[in-house]
Amino acid sequence: MTQYLSLTGTIEHVPKVLRPYPLMLYVSIRLSSAQTVHCLVTQHSLDFLYRAQHRSRIAVYGHYNQRHQFVINKYLIQSNVA
Repeated sequence: MTQYLSLTGTIEHVPKVLRPYPLMLYVSIRLSSAQTVHCLVTQHSLDFLYRAQHRSRIAVYGHYNQRHQFVINKYLIQSNVA
């Protein structure tokens, strides 16, 4: 059975496109405990690509796959208002 987790942290780099169809993104997130988590985004990835910026605060919900990559199912990006 898959165990789902929620994590919060900061986006380290701009998301990278791994596969154009279906769109799959890679993003690394630095948690508050100074640990880096390697994440994959497949659901709502075009919206994620539009909203995600370098050093944005993010909360994610998902699970780890067999390769120990965190697969994001839901996310919330804090808006940066200047």
